[in-house]
Amino acid sequence: MMKELSSLNEVYQTIAKVTSLDDALRLYQEFKGLTITFPTKLISADYVKQYLKKETQKGQQLSSRELQQLARKFDYSERQMRRFMRDIRQDNTSNRVENNCEGHVIR
Repeated sequence: MMKELSSLNEVYQTIAKVTSLDDALRLYQEFKGLTITFPTKLISADYVKQYLKKETQKGQQLSSRELQQLARKFDYSERQMRRFMRDIRQDNTSNRVENNCEGHVIR
């Protein structure tokens, strides 16, 4: 295999410059022939929801300011963070209803 960067296709040259030639070669071996897209969000939505759920389980409500700071931290919009909070509340409500209905016959 050629060890000269200029002999590589452009994407592999870029990877080699950012990391190393060995890393570019490893990525080539692992992913050659595949089309890969990188999500614009580094942190997954599921992780953010879990984080928010833990924060709200501590018994405190997150203020707008705190939610704003978390949105910046995780690179999500405030609107999306509010949606996550709504989803968490709905999940909690559903779980409570299911727990209350256990053992009861609904006619």
